[in-house]
Amino acid sequence: MDDFEIIFSDGVCVIVVNLLRSTINEAFAFRKIVKEEIKSGHTNLVIDLSKCDYIDSTFFGAIMMALGMMNDIGDKLRVVKPVNPRESIFLTTNTLGVIDLYKTREDAIKSFDSDSEPKS
Repeated sequence: MDDFEIIFSDGVCVIVVNLLRSTINEAFAFRKIVKEEIKSGHTNLVIDLSKCDYIDSTFFGAIMMALGMMNDIGDKLRVVKPVNPRESIFLTTNTLGVIDLYKTREDAIKSFDSDSEPKS
């Protein structure tokens, strides 16, 4: 299985992170994928972290870079929560109000239709 998988569903580009531990070792490749998808015109973007148990600060920085890129083009980034949200870097860094987190990939994808509030 690849570390990252691109899935398209209902006009939404989903980047699935197939890693238990998302660290500095994978952050560069992740950044590159995000940039390529945005350059390709896929502006409805979901990052699915549901398989992740741990996200280090460098990988988190890559997610924040993606958020910044999406904000620059006037769209929002949706993120599917990691496996263990209690110990998630999103809580540690107090970014829950900045990043739209969803419980499931389906909820994140549907949110583009309704522009609904995050289902965290």
